[in-house]
Amino acid sequence: MPREFDGPAPAMGPDFRFILRVLAAHKTLIVVIVLALTALSAFAVSLMKDKYTSEALLLVDNRQVRVVRAEDQALNSITPEDGAILSEIEILKSTAVLSQAVADLNLATNQEFNPPVQADETKPFVERATAWTREQAHAVFGPELPGVVQAVLAHGDDMTKDTQLRETRAADSIDGVLDRVRRNLEVGVVGRSRVIQVRYTAREPEIAQKVVDTVVRRYMETRQQMDRDLSTSAVAWLEDRIATLRREVAEADTKVDAVRFKAGLVKNGTNGLMATTELEQARLRLAEAAALRARAVAQAQTLERSSGNGGSLASPVVAQLRATVASISTELAQLSRQYGPKHPRIQELQARLNEANSSLQQEVRHEIAGVREAANVAIEQENALKGMIAKLESGYQTMAVEAVPLRTLEAEAQAKRQLLDSLLGRLEEVLAQQDNRAFPTAVKLVSAPQVPHEPSGPFRVLLLLAGFVASLAVAVFIVFGIELFQRRIRTPDAVRRILGVGTVHIVPHHSTRGTRGRLDQIFQNHPFSLFSESMRALFRNHLSDLGPVGSIAVTSARPQDGKTSMSLAVAQVAAQAGRRVVVVDTDFRRSRIDGLFNLSAKKGLSDWIAGTATLDEIVHSSDQAPYAMIPAGRLMPETLDRFNVDGLIHLMAGLSPHFDLVVFDTAPALAVSDARIVCGAASKVLFVSRWGHTTASDLQAVADLGPIDHSKFVAVMTDVNLKKAASRGYQGPYNSYMATRKYYGDTTLRTAP
Repeated sequence: MPREFDGPAPAMGPDFRFILRVLAAHKTLIVVIVLALTALSAFAVSLMKDKYTSEALLLVDNRQVRVVRAEDQALNSITPEDGAILSEIEILKSTAVLSQAVADLNLATNQEFNPPVQADETKPFVERATAWTREQAHAVFGPELPGVVQAVLAHGDDMTKDTQLRETRAADSIDGVLDRVRRNLEVGVVGRSRVIQVRYTAREPEIAQKVVDTVVRRYMETRQQMDRDLSTSAVAWLEDRIATLRREVAEADTKVDAVRFKAGLVKNGTNGLMATTELEQARLRLAEAAALRARAVAQAQTLERSSGNGGSLASPVVAQLRATVASISTELAQLSRQYGPKHPRIQELQARLNEANSSLQQEVRHEIAGVREAANVAIEQENALKGMIAKLESGYQTMAVEAVPLRTLEAEAQAKRQLLDSLLGRLEEVLAQQDNRAFPTAVKLVSAPQVPHEPSGPFRVLLLLAGFVASLAVAVFIVFGIELFQRRIRTPDAVRRILGVGTVHIVPHHSTRGTRGRLDQIFQNHPFSLFSESMRALFRNHLSDLGPVGSIAVTSARPQDGKTSMSLAVAQVAAQAGRRVVVVDTDFRRSRIDGLFNLSAKKGLSDWIAGTATLDEIVHSSDQAPYAMIPAGRLMPETLDRFNVDGLIHLMAGLSPHFDLVVFDTAPALAVSDARIVCGAASKVLFVSRWGHTTASDLQAVADLGPIDHSKFVAVMTDVNLKKAASRGYQGPYNSYMATRKYYGDTTLRTAP
């Protein structure tokens, strides 16, 4: 349904002046809402208690010493992934860690973490309702209650017991305390680093520091215990597996010896014994050569990777040369502070230093060459032993067919022996990991929590500012909501759009104090007011061309729109213009003219229609008005049945010799059909809509009654508060109010409330 402000959108965007005028019109409401909501926000903020935040920083670093043998150590480092850091965060927030912290600090007895159970005055609704019902039932039925009432009360008691049981369990349980700890515990990664920040906010600074310290400590202990448990389980498994492998190696060696004896490879004086002994000795020498070769190669590689100053050599010559270089360098540095680079002493020391460095480098190269030569010799010895073993094995394979299973058993025994050696090395490494001094935990404490001295919240100024901004937004939203859902007609454009009329005449509001709503008397008593001028303009522009004898029907959509006041005002204007005017009241059900002029006991229009009175008997005059009046008369069934257009034409014909203008005061057009009959017979139809009273749905209902004869239809908007309309930015001829008021100097116009 159309609203008064429906229409095409402005071509240049929103009308900011309209927005400002609407806000200015409701400034009192806005101020009240803003002050109320801001005061409520200030009160809520004042109830908030200070909170303190303590924090600790943890570094995720999984670097650790990896021990392969007791005499061999290496530093192992693997860059932690995001998943590993997030895993540490989840461990920090786990129930196991937080439960231990809660138990250590005894937080279950702290009211901040475990509030007391509800008091009697705040008992659950079911308990209070059950008690009240029991009292009322005893008051009505006495000590003995009916079975149905007892069943209802018993059900209420069961629900109360269940509620109390849940509250007791909640008070005894640690789940509620853990939930409160988790809500105030913040654990996160600092930027893109490997540092984890642990923060906790509490009402007391000591509690905040203790919670962070305890959580971090328990987390470190849990993390170490996890590592120890893992090492212990690994050690147990390795020991069990090593014991099994030892038995299997011993059994394999026994089987090898048995096969050798069976094949005759171990008899005295035989070639098999000599070949076997020689092969075994060759293998032993090969093992020694391999160890010597590995040690020499490793030493050579280490020396080659080191710097050329011979820092890793144990040679006394290298040590003496290194001491000489250091001594000359020290002396040269001391003299360089006193003399320049061209001083003879400086040049002499520089030459000695270069000579010493050259000797040192030459000696180091000589030592490295010697070590490399020893490594090459070891490699050649190992290759020679491998060739000899291969030759012995080729001769050994031809000795007997029984030797084939022997080699299989020997290979199996050798594989188990190698696996045993590997597990022994892993066992030694895991045993070393159990020592926390050599194997620190993967997470290290960087910054310990401190007791905060300044509160971290709440930010009262920001909260007050946010409350003020929110209250201002709510106030503006309410104001524009009121404007949006405003269904009252307040602009002539709305009347034109709904009824399809060309123009709408504006009749401004004028105070009616002491005149009982008599606009005709306002026109008479205030002839120079805006109201009087608008009535003159209405009569001259729309109602003065009716011919020698004309008729005007004044109607509206709904009651209380001012039809009677407008009818009398139009009659007053026409009478003062020299016209002979008679006002005919056609509202048989609710006549106002009868009451205004004390005509209730006199005959009226209904009597003339019924044929019980003549035309002269129903026309009355009053000293209060310069026009004649025909009251509605008594309401009779035959009056409504005989009321039609022909009767009204006959009435106007009878009044034409005595009057120039007939003004019909009708009933509301939407209430009864009488108004449509009068409008059909009249020369002009004056349709009245009251500013701020008539709704858009009323006008739409009038438009739906049928097509409007625009040649005789005149739309009037009455009781328009020009100042209020102009201040609220409604479209229409309202902005000229101040200039018009200044021109006329009228001080009786009502201002906007």
